[in-house]
Amino acid sequence: MKYLSSLFLLFCLPLLSWSQQFKLITSLPNVIKETSGLIYLNGKLITHNDSDNDPALYEIDTITGNITRTVTVTNASNYDWEDICTDSTYIYIADMGNNNGDRTNLKIYRVLIADYLTSNYVSADIINFSYSDQTDFSTNPYAHNFDAEAIISYHDSLYIFSKNWVDQRTNIYPISKIPGTYQITKTDSFNSQCLVTGGTYNSESNMVVLSGYTLSSPYVMELAGFTFPKFSNGTITKYAVTPPTGYSIQMEAIINTGLNEFFLTTEKRNGDAALYKLTTVNTLSVAFIDSVQDSIFPNPASSTVTITHKGAKRVNFYDLNGAFIFSSSENQIDITTLKTGVYILVIYNANNQIIDSKKLLVKQ
Repeated sequence: MKYLSSLFLLFCLPLLSWSQQFKLITSLPNVIKETSGLIYLNGKLITHNDSDNDPALYEIDTITGNITRTVTVTNASNYDWEDICTDSTYIYIADMGNNNGDRTNLKIYRVLIADYLTSNYVSADIINFSYSDQTDFSTNPYAHNFDAEAIISYHDSLYIFSKNWVDQRTNIYPISKIPGTYQITKTDSFNSQCLVTGGTYNSESNMVVLSGYTLSSPYVMELAGFTFPKFSNGTITKYAVTPPTGYSIQMEAIINTGLNEFFLTTEKRNGDAALYKLTTVNTLSVAFIDSVQDSIFPNPASSTVTITHKGAKRVNFYDLNGAFIFSSSENQIDITTLKTGVYILVIYNANNQIIDSKKLLVKQ
């Protein structure tokens, strides 16, 4: 995906920042500077580039980032490979990048894992598709909702998570794993408030984890506790991560290697491409941002604030640097000790789980 300056919506999902758990491993070599997808197969980390690069998969060393093996898909072209996933039998390579919104050749290449493991040259079956809700195929760069860069395998189907340039949502489309030609229909959607660029399904936690970015930061999103066939009807939490100075913020790919461990890559764009490791033990080091629900009243407030979320049992107050101030289990909370400013309220249920968060403006 080529970088574009664009306006982004205000965040509404619960958001916190990982600090020590998100670690730079290494810069990536120029051969894979446009890394765009990740899988972890047979103990090997595998990536590929995006548009107009070789139709190849690259095994990379998880310490040095060096390429240790290259496998070419002989009957494929890399129009715009944007993500990759696996099941027990196949590798699925999603050639579905669509920056201009005018593609009529979207496809997924299906490669036998057995072939990949035994040869450096493989052929692929092809799954062709189009979006049933797309009727306009005129060229409209970065101003449409029919781009996509994330795909996961879940049970018997593949699921595409779109990258909406216009409304910053993510639409979810199921598609068959069987080679053929399909017109796919949106079955789910949620307000991601960023450009979604990669996805993985963690079977150990039964969680979908997505990568993405805005102009200011890369993000990771957890979709947990969902009830299939929806993915958005559970808890959706969005985490900010911070690459070191000089490294790209354009997060492009994510793959889990265990219950709480992930590899991620960033594409070279106003900074170096890099490989990261993430351990999902969350700590509040920056702030939560507004959640969808209207959980507090009034806002702004001066003397008291009432918690209106029905499941609330405890509320923690933080400043904008993520520093803890105090906690309360009351429904109506005295805030006269707080100075004028903005605070973050994190709301917990009876099981001590985070169920909401909100910015509160205090005016004394």
